[in-house]
Amino acid sequence: MEMDFEQGFAFIMEAETEHQFYEALLLHFANKHPECKLEKVIDTDTYEPYYIVHGPFGHRIIRMNAVGTITQMHNSASWFNNKAALTKNLLWTVFLCYDTDNYNADITKFYEDDWKDFRKRLSARRTKQIIDLAANADIEDIFLQDLHGISIYLGLDKDLSPQEIPGGRKGAVRLKKLLIHLRNQKKTSVFYHKGERARKLIDCLDLDKIIQSNIIPLNTLEIIFQK
Repeated sequence: MEMDFEQGFAFIMEAETEHQFYEALLLHFANKHPECKLEKVIDTDTYEPYYIVHGPFGHRIIRMNAVGTITQMHNSASWFNNKAALTKNLLWTVFLCYDTDNYNADITKFYEDDWKDFRKRLSARRTKQIIDLAANADIEDIFLQDLHGISIYLGLDKDLSPQEIPGGRKGAVRLKKLLIHLRNQKKTSVFYHKGERARKLIDCLDLDKIIQSNIIPLNTLEIIFQK
């Protein structure tokens, strides 16, 4: 890699839906900083996308890895170490993007056992800091913070109210139940899909509103575009 980078940022996350969400957030913050340009690049060896931020600070690189399931996240240390090795003498900030799957849980257990070893392996390869973007909710719970955006995505005549959202622990299940109910009422014909197909919904969301909900400290991502 010929370009000299001033900093590196790595995102390690559970699945492709999260990948789409965090890519949208990067574009959102880039638009807030017109002095910066976000470029998406395809690795000619692996065909994986990565991102370069061009700004007054120079050039920064962003790598993303969606592991498929949270139980595999701690195995992604090898991925990070291999990518970090491509950029000599570069300091990295690593964002760990995951949910606790339990509304009564904190993130303490994600510093123990395999996760503790995982963090050590990350820190061994020029890691400047590790930032937990952890929540006791899944990604769809975050989407549900903007009912106006979801209403636009569904093509509804009026906005959904909080009272219309089905109960339950998992946002994905609640969202699917909602869509089934609305389709049965002939109010929408839309289905919700995870992964890349979730991008249409994500692009309807008010990301500032979601950031301000503070379910996850998403505002920390702005450091990527700041001096």
